[in-house]
Amino acid sequence: MKRILRETGAWLLILAGLAGCILPVIPGIPLLIGGLAILAVDRPWAARLLHHVKLKWDQAKAKVKSSAQ
Repeated sequence: MKRILRETGAWLLILAGLAGCILPVIPGIPLLIGGLAILAVDRPWAARLLHHVKLKWDQAKAKVKSSAQ
């Protein structure tokens, strides 16, 4: 039962995140990442995708730091 609730919540976050990518009043990217983080507990594909997102985030952060100096 706990797993079903966790997955349902994760998919709702992902759907809200997708809506947020279209609508300007909902923060889409954080909701997508949150949904992926919850799904990554049980789903290997979500864990891989979350790892890829973390790598891209680190690259973007390094690029911003280097351009600020």
